[in-house]
Amino acid sequence: MMSSPLQQQERLARTMLASMAFYALLGMHLYLPHLFGIGLQLPFNVIGWFFVGLMTTLGLWHWHRRRLLISRFWLGLVAASCLLWLPFFYVHNNSVAGHALPRMLGLCGGLLFYLALQQCRFNGRGRRYLLYCLLAAVSVEILLGLAQFFVLEPGNRFGYNTEVRSPYGIFQHRNVMASFVATGMVLAIYLWLHEAKSPWRGFVLKSVWFSAVLGAGGMLVVLLQSRAGQLGLLLGLLLLQPLIWHTLIKTRSKRLLASLLLIPLGILLGVFGLEVFEMSKRSLSIYTQADGRFDIYAHGLRMWLDQPWFGFGYGSFESAFYRTYADWRELTPGAPPLFTEMGHPHNEFLLWAIEGGVVPLLGLVLMSGLVLQLLYRLPLVQSLAWVGVLTPIFIHSQTEFPFYHSLPHWLMVLVLIYVIDAEYGQRRLLAAPPHWSRWPVRAWGLGLMLFMATGLYAGQQLVRYEQNEQRTEAELRAVVNPLIWYDRVAFYRHHWQLTRALLTADRAQLLDYVSWARRFLTHTPRAGVYYNAYLALGAAGEEDDAQRLLGEARRLYPNVQLLRSASIRRARDRLASLAPGLSAAELNKAIPLYDHLRPAIGGAY
Repeated sequence: MMSSPLQQQERLARTMLASMAFYALLGMHLYLPHLFGIGLQLPFNVIGWFFVGLMTTLGLWHWHRRRLLISRFWLGLVAASCLLWLPFFYVHNNSVAGHALPRMLGLCGGLLFYLALQQCRFNGRGRRYLLYCLLAAVSVEILLGLAQFFVLEPGNRFGYNTEVRSPYGIFQHRNVMASFVATGMVLAIYLWLHEAKSPWRGFVLKSVWFSAVLGAGGMLVVLLQSRAGQLGLLLGLLLLQPLIWHTLIKTRSKRLLASLLLIPLGILLGVFGLEVFEMSKRSLSIYTQADGRFDIYAHGLRMWLDQPWFGFGYGSFESAFYRTYADWRELTPGAPPLFTEMGHPHNEFLLWAIEGGVVPLLGLVLMSGLVLQLLYRLPLVQSLAWVGVLTPIFIHSQTEFPFYHSLPHWLMVLVLIYVIDAEYGQRRLLAAPPHWSRWPVRAWGLGLMLFMATGLYAGQQLVRYEQNEQRTEAELRAVVNPLIWYDRVAFYRHHWQLTRALLTADRAQLLDYVSWARRFLTHTPRAGVYYNAYLALGAAGEEDDAQRLLGEARRLYPNVQLLRSASIRRARDRLASLAPGLSAAELNKAIPLYDHLRPAIGGAY
């Protein structure tokens, strides 16, 4: 007997929920050795995108057989996303736009995942289960954070630093963990305020769960010493106050009141933990100082005002930032040099405005306005509560870049907004898509899963390569998916070229390395690459070009030890007196060359 369309729809919804639950309880928290960084450089993000591909494939596999369910809000997101895509195709300044392609594809992947959720046609109970999945993910991270702080010992297999003792969960960064936990705490209160009290036993169990999240989460936010997380939690709780007050007056729930008191109790335990346990405590001055962000924001604003219409081009932020800051510093006596290796201005709106100008900025404003318009349809206390749930991640996105650190943050925002849209938005049914369209959609989902699966294995290959002191070039050529770590693999490959050229005094290969380095520096101007290229030019006899390149590097990075005269002179002297027959490892020790491409600042160090 063939199943009815309703039964097929119920199976799809259950399968999607099962996939989401599996990801929230297990897939998100799997630890694998890595080389630090952000985005796909962290294995948990690669695993997360695999699950996004899986759930997108499930939700859209049969999308051509039924009328397509969408919402006006989703159509608005698509229009705003087109504005974000437009500068990618600017002809005059898109020479390095390919380096922005991962974030553009991440945006499209999020929109398709959102569309897949819509096709599941979840009822109110199903949407609530989606929120339970998010809270379950936060709960597991809280348990992981507590285990890191109280249980793990030195030399643990997770690489957790027990001397610093910052319980960052799977995220490898205190601020990312803090905003995730803070969002879970606000979501726990929201769910509790809307929890049905029957059956009574289930309500009690959920109450215990919510209470544990509030108490343990409050303690972790203090232990993490994250300003962004603490500010996001505070604002989120303040925005929930009208709904909390309304519920307490209406129900006089002593259990709810007692559980809310677990938040200050958890905060006190966190303060106690800071004092009792040996850990790296941040000075109270972090709450009164901008920690370099003021200088970043001020110069980022100068950059946007300098080229407000078209920006500096997608993918060019790091290069444009240091080049223009060096110009400004020369005209401003006493201006300090900034830290190096910064690939993001620590503000999401500022990044898109600097790289793309006014058009993507309008796209982000449109997205924000669409969310506010959606919430405007709700009663005031409800809309304020939902704004409170979204606040911790939004605050974090204005002070750092959580969506590049962590796919779970992007996924959490998408699911939260989908639930709001599904409950209060305006839905539309479109005609069923043409049959041929199922193949591109399926290819996207299945291709994403294949890319991430091979990328996960490639990441482990690179970890073994980096950690092996006797590494060989054959190990590098064996990487199954070099695209997922494109810059790192290219850096390693050309480092081998530089090493061979220095050992054999091959002038053509030395100049070929310099040519690659110049292209690389147009989008990732690292001091170490300048240093290597300078040595290559010197060994090739191009002394004038070498000095010009060194002068350019010192202008961008006046405080980098590697570029100072003593380091340069020592490297040139050793390079001139190399003994014949040296191996690549011996050459690297003798000079040494810059052989490790660090991720952009803000990564997981």
